[in-house]
Amino acid sequence: MRETVVGFILKGYPRLSETFVLREILLLEERGHSLHIFAMRHPRESRVHEMVSRVRARVTYVPDHFYEHLGALTGANLRLWLRRPGRYGSALWHASVRSLHERRVATLKRFFQAAYLVEAALPGTGVTHFHAHFCHDPTTVAFFASWLSGIPYSFSAHAKDIYTQPEDVLREKLHGARFVTTCTDYNRAHLARCADGSTPILRCYHGVDLDAFTPPPEGPRGKDAHILSVGRLVAKKGFPILLDALGMLRERGHRFCCTIVGDGPLEAMLRARIAALGLEAHVTLRGPMAQGELIEVYRSVDLFALACEVQDDGDRDGIPNVLLEAMAMAIPVVSTRVSGIPECVAHGVNGLLVPEKDPQALAEAMASLLEHAERARQLGRAGRRRVEKDFHAARNVEPIAAALWGAIEGERSEAQYGVG
Repeated sequence: MRETVVGFILKGYPRLSETFVLREILLLEERGHSLHIFAMRHPRESRVHEMVSRVRARVTYVPDHFYEHLGALTGANLRLWLRRPGRYGSALWHASVRSLHERRVATLKRFFQAAYLVEAALPGTGVTHFHAHFCHDPTTVAFFASWLSGIPYSFSAHAKDIYTQPEDVLREKLHGARFVTTCTDYNRAHLARCADGSTPILRCYHGVDLDAFTPPPEGPRGKDAHILSVGRLVAKKGFPILLDALGMLRERGHRFCCTIVGDGPLEAMLRARIAALGLEAHVTLRGPMAQGELIEVYRSVDLFALACEVQDDGDRDGIPNVLLEAMAMAIPVVSTRVSGIPECVAHGVNGLLVPEKDPQALAEAMASLLEHAERARQLGRAGRRRVEKDFHAARNVEPIAAALWGAIEGERSEAQYGVG
């Protein structure tokens, strides 16, 4: 029997901020799935995770900058139009209408990329099913690639991608998919309402590698507590709120240093805010880190804080993976009651939760843990137990692996009996 290959459609690969995608790829390969990665761009980041070298899947990049690849994109689209005029024409019309309705060319761009993928990148790969990560641009490509090729698709939805696109567009993608996975019950409820029973929605937490994230031995603290926060320097992570809260801690006489790991468009603004608050001696922006480096930082940390918030356009986190990583390291955590975070952090049981955009509440929660070391350690231990129980990555990938096998077997049956 011919080997079946799943075409993994990603916006960028490899990306330092998407450890969970990389881990899922490796775990699916361990469970026997053959993958071929179709990435819409190469991030060309200065650092990559060590795990990238273990991925067996081939990687094909679909042109994202049209002016650099106009000839290849145009040629592929023309060839596909000549080979399949009916499918190409109907899909192009649909993409054009949607782009006109949205008053932006994004959908048309993704259509042309999908046509390139089908005509130029797909032949010879053995792909029989597409799976896209994130339900905005990558799933738009999967939606049109499926339309143009007849190959079914599924997708994983996470956070911003769910809540910042029109519901009618999301509903259309849901209705066309064989199945959908998402990383929180909060997301699952929203997607199930949109799907209206048309598509199975699986909640599969991202989880962490418990063998890699092991708590260091407990010992006495130093004079200055070490506070850590990790994330892209973007608005939904709430770093300005965290800095304001740190300023309040300093005013109360707490001795601490804070490390913020990550990069992003708010870096200059955050540096200015650190200076304005007089926190230069307390707060360090460390830039992005590979997982191995970050684990070493976790080992020196007394408290993890993440001030997630919901933006006006709906952008928000699901369950930030770094929160689970910190809990796996038995670090006491303070975060906010946003999206799926209460699904892993139970207030007063394995961490503390405060309202979003409330620096005073955040400062008080951090102060309470800094002032009560044994209570902080108890919460940290409980956090590790919570992750062990429900957020082990290897267990949480099993439903995804099974759903992919089920979709592939169903597609084989349809082909055998002429269904569809």
